[in-house]
Amino acid sequence: MGDATLQRRGWLVSATCLVLWAASTLSFAWYAFVVGLSAAQRQALEQFLSRPFETTIEPLVALLASTIVLGVLTGFSLVYYGYVQWRYARQRRLALEYELEADRQ
Repeated sequence: MGDATLQRRGWLVSATCLVLWAASTLSFAWYAFVVGLSAAQRQALEQFLSRPFETTIEPLVALLASTIVLGVLTGFSLVYYGYVQWRYARQRRLALEYELEADRQ
């Protein structure tokens, strides 16, 4: 697998994670702030804060959890994409320096 393929895959994963995280965040914000939370949803959210693993079947809590997970995944994928870009630029610079040294001799 070449560097260009790896860069495209890294960009695709990062972009997909970012879009999913943005959709999840907007959806959660819509339910939490625009529509408003029902009494059952507020109770489920309070239970999630005290006992997170017991209330994951509530849709709003599942949406919140997926938003958090997608945010972390987006962060990791963007860091990895940046690392791949840095590594490619470093390899390219070393190759150009090697060619320059060969031309000088």
